[in-house]
Amino acid sequence: MTDSMDTITGGRDITARLTNGTIEAVRLRQLPVRLLPKYLETIDDEPARIELVADKPKGWADGLTLASHEELLAASEALNSDTFFAWLRRRVERQERLAPGSSGELGKHLLSGSKTG
Repeated sequence: MTDSMDTITGGRDITARLTNGTIEAVRLRQLPVRLLPKYLETIDDEPARIELVADKPKGWADGLTLASHEELLAASEALNSDTFFAWLRRRVERQERLAPGSSGELGKHLLSGSKTG
């Protein structure tokens, strides 16, 4: 869940710890709707998801400590889950209007009333 300050500022500042012993200040952002398809593409690629939300180059997340990876991932998802699932629900609704039944069981589940699928 996002807190109101995150919404006002469009993100959250967090400290990343790298395996080389350095510490880096990182700005995690609430993604604009235009980037939500890219966010969906990262569903099975946690480092890419962190890099997208942190606006970092590919491979940057590979240098994170495991604890920092988990912390940044959790914060990234907390910042973007409400907007993402609302967007995904709208996407599935459009798909179902065009081709009923095409979204399968996942689509049924998303449309069943749960805000987070």
